Amino acid sequence: MTPENHGFEIVRRGYDRAQVDAYLALLAAGTAPDAPPVFDIVRRGYDRAQVDTRLAGPTAAGGHS
Repeated sequence: MTPENHGFEIVRRGYDRAQVDAYLALLAAGTAPDAPPVFDIVRRGYDRAQVDTRLAGPTAAGGHS
């Protein structure tokens, strides 16, 4: 998978980028799991607040970006 940042800042301690990228790919394909995502906290991960805000937004629920 090609790394993407989806507009998220990379911070010292944040969500695992590969896990977030994979989940966003599922959303884009319309196949997101029913349960809310749980991402590991890692060094040089995506900013947690930015990811949480994106996933709480209306586009996340509809599976469209």
